[in-house]
Amino acid sequence: MAMIVIDGINMPTPSSFRMPMMDIDSEDTKRNELGYMQRDRIRQGIRKFELEYKGITSEQLVTIATAVKPEKVSVTFLRSPWGEITLDMYVGDRIAEIVKYDEDYNKMYWKYSFNLVEF
Repeated sequence: MAMIVIDGINMPTPSSFRMPMMDIDSEDTKRNELGYMQRDRIRQGIRKFELEYKGITSEQLVTIATAVKPEKVSVTFLRSPWGEITLDMYVGDRIAEIVKYDEDYNKMYWKYSFNLVEF
């Protein structure tokens, strides 16, 4: 089974995977006149997956890019520290870069990176 499944589609294993966790503060969070933070955290532990694929084929790129095209996707990550998790997520900026062009076979190889952020 794939490490990452997006809307039921098995994704290739990424070359790099990072999972920062973020907090959201209310609009009332600010520093006072003495410079001390007055924090009003309203949600913690929002997951963000930072994925990078290196040396993938054009076909793999199309599979991944198509999977992350919708406004909202269901992402199952099978090997998290917490066990299998499924989250509703949205995709951030995507970057596609050609890393190699093979003239003999008219093939391109890509680096593709993007973030998935929990709703």
